[in-house]
Amino acid sequence: MSDKLVICSSPVDDNLIGEKYNADYCNILEYNWEDVFEKTKTYNDIILEHNGQLDIEAIRLKTFANLYNFSFNHNVKFNFYANTITNKKILDNQILIIGCSHTAGAGHSSQSTVYTKILADKMGKDLIVDGHKGRGNWLVEEKLQTYDLSNSFVVLQFTDIFRIRLNGENIKGHEMSKSQSQVFNDEVLASIFLEQVKRIVNLLRANNAKFCFFHISHGYSLHTEVENILSLYKEYVYLSNFNLDTGDLGHHCGKISHTYWAEKLYQKFCSLCYIPNHYTLS
Repeated sequence: MSDKLVICSSPVDDNLIGEKYNADYCNILEYNWEDVFEKTKTYNDIILEHNGQLDIEAIRLKTFANLYNFSFNHNVKFNFYANTITNKKILDNQILIIGCSHTAGAGHSSQSTVYTKILADKMGKDLIVDGHKGRGNWLVEEKLQTYDLSNSFVVLQFTDIFRIRLNGENIKGHEMSKSQSQVFNDEVLASIFLEQVKRIVNLLRANNAKFCFFHISHGYSLHTEVENILSLYKEYVYLSNFNLDTGDLGHHCGKISHTYWAEKLYQKFCSLCYIPNHYTLS
């Protein structure tokens, strides 16, 4: 018995693959995957090899590797849209920030006073801003799905929970009211928002993203309860008071507020050990 096991994607000539590595061999087409995994526990070295002719066989082997935490470096291609193959890459020297008008820089005559720019400069990152004025958290989630998030740096700015999506449209905050439907009371809106946050956090963690998020809201009856639940996430950035001043254009939050947000976000990235704590914001 060898101390190595090679796991093939196909039974076709899998014995030859075993001979190639001077190893015991099996394949995932003829055997139950749990049985194969149990078999791996008796070997010191596990090798996965795609020996078939079909892409679907490589995809199965990649799935096996994902499920049981094995290394299989194969560029699996899909013939349908998947987040992992989007062309919207986030490079190592970039940080993606998604949010509403606060993230878009509303109220500021210069991007240099917006938290996105302040934070990116101090982190030494090039900035990707994906802002949507007046829109809600549904659009944050939808936009996030269009990026390749693998090992990326990301900041999410969540906004008012009453900015809902109706009939596939992301309604602007000033164009709707939760009184449009008796369904959208604060309890329902809070539940929907927290489910969104959970999905997004799980997506980012699954992609090994380095991220944090914060919530800017103009107040609702369950704000304290929602804040308590958000605080369970290690990536959540708590702002004791987000509105410290007014922007130089006479609306939205100003430079003092944005510098404070950037400071708190930076501190969170440091505390999560995503970046060295070498900088101090002024």
